[in-house]
Amino acid sequence: MTGAKWRFFQTKNIESEPPIQKKNPLKKIKVSAKIRLVPFDRTRREAFRWYQDPDSMYYIVGAPSIYTKKQIRQMYHWQNENGLLYYIEYNVGEQFRTIGDVWLSEDDYAIVIDKRFRNKGIGRSVTKYFIYKAQKMERKYIYVSEVFTWNSASQKMFTSLGFYPYEKQKDAWSYRKRLNSGLLSK
Repeated sequence: MTGAKWRFFQTKNIESEPPIQKKNPLKKIKVSAKIRLVPFDRTRREAFRWYQDPDSMYYIVGAPSIYTKKQIRQMYHWQNENGLLYYIEYNVGEQFRTIGDVWLSEDDYAIVIDKRFRNKGIGRSVTKYFIYKAQKMERKYIYVSEVFTWNSASQKMFTSLGFYPYEKQKDAWSYRKRLNSGLLSK
């Protein structure tokens, strides 16, 4: 899932890497001994594998299409400007490898995991961290703009973490989770 909103947003032509300019620079986050989040710095070559694989794209955007390199750069530029954007790194042996990305905005959450690393609890661990992060930011809800009806793994993961479908679309549901920010202040 890449967030439905960016696909409808008219972006500038970005041929090369846009400069990364954040007012409050993000830091690396250790989610577990094997999982860490690294702030977006540039479009990494691994991302082309995820967004140029028709099978993965079927679950991400609802069609077995692919994004061009230009579209991938535009997506990352837009997400970086409109939320918290991280790469997901996973410890394989002695080294961390980039295996996905995750994005949180005020009204959307999107996570993509390389298909070779799915069903290992990585998405669940990362999503649990972002639930905590959204609570810390005193958000009332965390939203997922679209989970396609055929993406049962994502549906199961989100519902197991307390998300529920709240808005039907043609081939997808929007999910949300009510957050209790008061839990963190105690």
